[in-house]
Amino acid sequence: MRLLITALSLFWAFLLFMTGARFLILLFNVDRTGQVGSWIMRHSDFWVKPFFSLFHLANKGVETTGGFFEPASAIAFIVYLAVGALIIKLVRSALTSGFGRRGYYRSA
Repeated sequence: MRLLITALSLFWAFLLFMTGARFLILLFNVDRTGQVGSWIMRHSDFWVKPFFSLFHLANKGVETTGGFFEPASAIAFIVYLAVGALIIKLVRSALTSGFGRRGYYRSA
């Protein structure tokens, strides 16, 4: 049971890393032609794509960094943070409340 929580937590951390790193790469105008930047942009696209047309928000340039603010990646990060926390909490409470414990269906 702990393995399930660990696997969910690792996936959640990876998802947050990908969306958060994408947001920061674009905001601070990090070189996207390098291996790491290119890999993050390619692989995070799948997770951010559902949020691109949400509320018809457009990317805005940031004068001080030369990058731009991508609302889709910021919204994706917040949504995945909230939904992931809820899922982890529900799974953890289901596992600790007796569901899945040995002897749960013990007859009296």
